[in-house]
Amino acid sequence: MDAKKVSILSALAASSCCILPLALLGLSLLGIGTAGAAGFSSTLGSVKWFIMPLAATGVLFSYWLYFREKKKCRTTGCKMAGSSFTKIMLTISTLVVTSFFVWSVYPYVLGTDRNRVMVSESSAQLAVFKVEGMTCGGCEIAVNGAITATGLVDSVKSSFTESRAYLWYNQDQLDLDVINEALASVGYVAELVREKGGNK
Repeated sequence: MDAKKVSILSALAASSCCILPLALLGLSLLGIGTAGAAGFSSTLGSVKWFIMPLAATGVLFSYWLYFREKKKCRTTGCKMAGSSFTKIMLTISTLVVTSFFVWSVYPYVLGTDRNRVMVSESSAQLAVFKVEGMTCGGCEIAVNGAITATGLVDSVKSSFTESRAYLWYNQDQLDLDVINEALASVGYVAELVREKGGNK
């Protein structure tokens, strides 16, 4: 296996837990069925902290392969095929893996209080859902997009550090089945924990 292939696989692995829920959101917005997606993101979230070190190890292994081949060519006088492309792929893969790692850990480094959603009193009614499987900012985007696409809410804010989605709406009653279906279509399992400021 060469350095290009390993670096590409590492970048794909690192981005899978963020990109795949967004892809499911895109498919559901296009009306393409995503049956069986419920729990998919939860499964990815449970293995995310194993995937990220493996992706980083893959990038390091790619560099090792590249420099081993470069040293071999230097001593034997051969020319490396695709050397420029390999360097570009290594750089891109390093940036992708690093970006997704930073995106995943920044709330923990900054402290969860900075990302905590503050529930304000307003004329809108509030529903709070526990959403299983959110692990990064990409998950928040997918959850917010799926809920907004239903047209049932005025505003939505999700927090992966709290595993919560906050929905503000002005209707008499929120259709919980529609919200649950929307979240299931992008691979998340949700449960209503509070509505209209009261406890469930």
